[in-house]
Amino acid sequence: MEKLYVENGRLMAGGAPLLLRGFGLGGWLLPEGYMWKFYTKCDRPRRIEALIEELCGAEYAASFWERYYDSYITEADIRLAAENGFNSVRLPFNARHLMEPGYLRRIDDCVRWCGRHGIYAILDMHAAPGGQTGQNIDDSERDLPELFMRPEHQDELCALWEMLAARYSGEAAVAGFDLLNEPLVKKDAGYNSQLVPLYMRLADAIRRADPERIVIWEGAHWATDFSVFDALEKEELPENLVLQFHKYWSPPEEESLRSFMATAGRLGLPLYCGESGENNLDWYASMFPMLDRLGISWSFWSYKKMSTPNSVSVFPEPERWGELLGFLDGGERPAHPQEIFDGFLDCVGSSEIRRDVISALCRRPPVRIPAVAFDECRASGPRRRGADFRPASPVTIIFAGGHTGAPDFRRYGGEPQPESERMLVELCDGDSVTYRIDCSGLARVRIAASAAEGLSADGGSGYVSIGQCGGEAVVRLDGKLSLVCASGKALLGYIEVFEL
Repeated sequence: MEKLYVENGRLMAGGAPLLLRGFGLGGWLLPEGYMWKFYTKCDRPRRIEALIEELCGAEYAASFWERYYDSYITEADIRLAAENGFNSVRLPFNARHLMEPGYLRRIDDCVRWCGRHGIYAILDMHAAPGGQTGQNIDDSERDLPELFMRPEHQDELCALWEMLAARYSGEAAVAGFDLLNEPLVKKDAGYNSQLVPLYMRLADAIRRADPERIVIWEGAHWATDFSVFDALEKEELPENLVLQFHKYWSPPEEESLRSFMATAGRLGLPLYCGESGENNLDWYASMFPMLDRLGISWSFWSYKKMSTPNSVSVFPEPERWGELLGFLDGGERPAHPQEIFDGFLDCVGSSEIRRDVISALCRRPPVRIPAVAFDECRASGPRRRGADFRPASPVTIIFAGGHTGAPDFRRYGGEPQPESERMLVELCDGDSVTYRIDCSGLARVRIAASAAEGLSADGGSGYVSIGQCGGEAVVRLDGKLSLVCASGKALLGYIEVFEL
């Protein structure tokens, strides 16, 4: 496979532009409590490790983690990503374990699997020495960003990245190094001035061992604050640099990305949305195709979790798991806890693949697309007041209930949008909307719409009346679907597409 590099603000491979599209392998080498339904009760690796050792003993705990690492992600998961058209994975890891031979071997395994199946691995320092965030996600000991408080932690971080750079020097399957995940939340912004100098130091250390390796810099405050890059000029940047942002529970609209795009454009750098997800399928079918359209690489978070409708790989909740949750809430110690954790490992190895999640991420039939997630539009008249969503669009967007204001996209567990948040696209004479769809050929298109008698659909080979057919028609698609209102007014809710 071709090694990635940066040229003229784009990621390139073999002389051609390339967008990274893939999955974050959260929960594997850095388990997070919420992925096990522990939430704040036992929210980070060091606390989960302590729980298992307390209940089951050190010998069992060592065996548990070996079996866990061997089964949570396997080559089959990398193969599945490649077979479904994805080209990358982002691999979070924990500095606290990085020098353990068995732990490093798992990173080697992942890189080898990626190379075998032709996809790229982004190595993600999710938990740096001392903690870069001061939260559960960085496995911090005292909920402080001690990486920025103690110089010896920065020295250790440099040594670790230099070690990884030497280990994977010239390895084409490694797309790049994500130097720090989500550094410095807002309450610790007093340390922000240290971030870019540390990034520069890390890039220098990496380049001593691997001169052409891509390095990735995240913004501050959950990777949403790019103001830390405001003082930078193009001339002082290291080569092969990518900027990364994260996006959750917020409007899936281009306007919300303007600050990231402006910074990347000013500095002539590619953008990478290294984490986005943890929402419902309608949000996915809006967000990720928008990133594709804007030429922004992305990684869906998270590929695998317990008992949820909104990840790709989902494993069931083990029997007697409630006893463990009760213990964490101050209840009785569960009897035979090893049986519970053995059952957990059995569940981890029997995951279900949610094809509906993959379809939503790619807009690949069968798929449902919110009408407000159009990629192009044309309006013959002024936009009237309605929902505060996609304000730069000339097409009118309203709430089904008739109220005004900003929509709420916080659907943490994948729940559907409530009726109070349902939005509609209003098309009048001559108005049209177009959607990118990963489908070429005949498809059955079903439109949830009202007053749609004058509505027609076109997939690139001519218009088909859809309003006179009960909102449903067979259309030949060539990667897109256009809906046009020839007369009257139509209110569009959803578009469903089924490949024939």
